[in-house]
Amino acid sequence: MFFRKKIFKSAEQKEAEALPRTKKVQYCAEDINDITERLNSSLDAILRLEPVNYYASKDTFLQCTFFYDEGYNTVYLVMEYFAGDRAVSSTPFYKADYELMKKALRYFGQQI
Repeated sequence: MFFRKKIFKSAEQKEAEALPRTKKVQYCAEDINDITERLNSSLDAILRLEPVNYYASKDTFLQCTFFYDEGYNTVYLVMEYFAGDRAVSSTPFYKADYELMKKALRYFGQQI
């Protein structure tokens, strides 16, 4: 008989994963604990991160995933640190808004 480790999800994570749409963008690698502290103080810290260059080595990077509904009424974000195409660690889920998502995606040339 195999036993699996139970993974407990926060209320924000459950609500975010229930939303129908996602958008993912990558940033240059930084310390995930530092990012978590900055996001805890202000979610606008995501706007000061450096986007990954298309030609850059992507051995390690930060990935921001936005979870949202069709009308952009509910938006959540989570930052994950990737090393070798595997998520190593992540920040908690944060409730964001449409304006923050719009500004963050504008750095990548995506208009919503």
